[in-house]
Amino acid sequence: MTNRFMNRQLDEMAQTPQLSLPEPSNRHPQQLLTHLQALFHPPGWLLASDNELLEVSGMTLAQAPPTEVPGHWQHQQNQSWIKLIRGNTRYLLGLTLPNDLSRELIQLYLNQLDLDGQTGNQIRPRPSENISARIHKVRAATRKLGEMQSFIRHSFEHMPDGIIVTDELGVIRFSNRHIEDWFREPMPSLSGMPLTTLLEGYDPRDQPPWYEIISETLTLQQSRNADLTVHGKDFLIHLAPFALPDTRQFGIIANISDISELREQQRQHREAIDFISHDVRSPLVSQLALIEQLKRNPGHIEARQLDQLGRLARRSYQLAEEFVQLARAEQLTETRFYECEFLAIVENARDSVCEQAQEKGISILLTGTEDLWLKGNAELLERAVINLLTNAVQYSPSDSAISVHVYQAAHLACLAISDEGYGIDPQELPYLFDRYHRQKRSEVSGIHGTGLGLSFVKTVVEKHRGAIAVDSKPDEGTTFTLKLPIAHPMH
Repeated sequence: MTNRFMNRQLDEMAQTPQLSLPEPSNRHPQQLLTHLQALFHPPGWLLASDNELLEVSGMTLAQAPPTEVPGHWQHQQNQSWIKLIRGNTRYLLGLTLPNDLSRELIQLYLNQLDLDGQTGNQIRPRPSENISARIHKVRAATRKLGEMQSFIRHSFEHMPDGIIVTDELGVIRFSNRHIEDWFREPMPSLSGMPLTTLLEGYDPRDQPPWYEIISETLTLQQSRNADLTVHGKDFLIHLAPFALPDTRQFGIIANISDISELREQQRQHREAIDFISHDVRSPLVSQLALIEQLKRNPGHIEARQLDQLGRLARRSYQLAEEFVQLARAEQLTETRFYECEFLAIVENARDSVCEQAQEKGISILLTGTEDLWLKGNAELLERAVINLLTNAVQYSPSDSAISVHVYQAAHLACLAISDEGYGIDPQELPYLFDRYHRQKRSEVSGIHGTGLGLSFVKTVVEKHRGAIAVDSKPDEGTTFTLKLPIAHPMH
């Protein structure tokens, strides 16, 4: 009876589909070379069997070092060699690795591979008694199944997406670490919780409700997709039914992907299309209409019409310029940084807006004598300061003053720009740096901006690992404070 039981257990284990994970030490050297070529694309390779070349490219046997210990790599500059023994045959495998920074990493990886075939080929003693032999086989098969389960669980834990597995009642039986992190739920509380309860607790919805989506996945046995928002982040959840073992019931595998960055890109794309279709097209359409009017009566062109055409053209150019500048700022990386002096940047920006300020009788008072060196992009930093100064001039009354102060605070280079203008309404402050945002007060008063200037400033500052703040009181004035890290704070 014991033997029959053991035989049945062994037969069932043998018939169960398993993921085969052969040890590297059991693989033939020809197969190893093929896999290493696919993984690293080495410039050269060599495989020999008892000094007979089997495959070679860009290497010779004369280059091989004396290899006494099989299964251990020997590295000579950008060449790596190993002796392998399979049965009664000795093999020599050599690789020429890329002569760059990846070489040492590849060699370290090769050293960690267990390629010694002697260990895998050892014959383990088998028990002499029949029942003991059966027990030994069952124990070995059980150990392999346990290793496979551990491998599968470990793989789930390191997947880029969140994974949830439920039983036939939609109760969570497994989840990986992403679910614990994203939902901020400890693993013990997730296990045994209905999936509907988890989803409704973080993203309640009416059309269609979560219970309906999950129940239809189980009853109709059809995959479903749904958007999910958890703690302000956007996710896509894919629910797929799967047959539970030893039963006619179905469970659910839920794959949850973080699409927050994709959603943000889609939002920015929609905003850009809206901006181009309305703000950019509007002055161009007006220009075309005015040109057609002038063409119908070319002998009576008034200065007023030419001025209007010029204003429309300048607005079109300004819109296009600020749109391009914002795109440049968003693509800025530290590879385009160099050492630049902050006070000189601010002085150049002040000189660029002096004429505009003089037309309104506004004086710009710059204080600061200390050289503050930054590592950044001087061109974009200057454009950011110009935007701040232009706004200060535009929103200030005539014959007022703008204060520009450059100073050092700890390891930071700071810039404070204060005006005596109309100020910013408190309800506008949280959205001030959002792209395409315009202040209602300025639009009503006839000051039409693009909604890109301050967004550009914020982007440039953040690319330089800095910060920007604003302090404003309606009808009293506004102060923008910009802080950037100094290149050598210890000097």
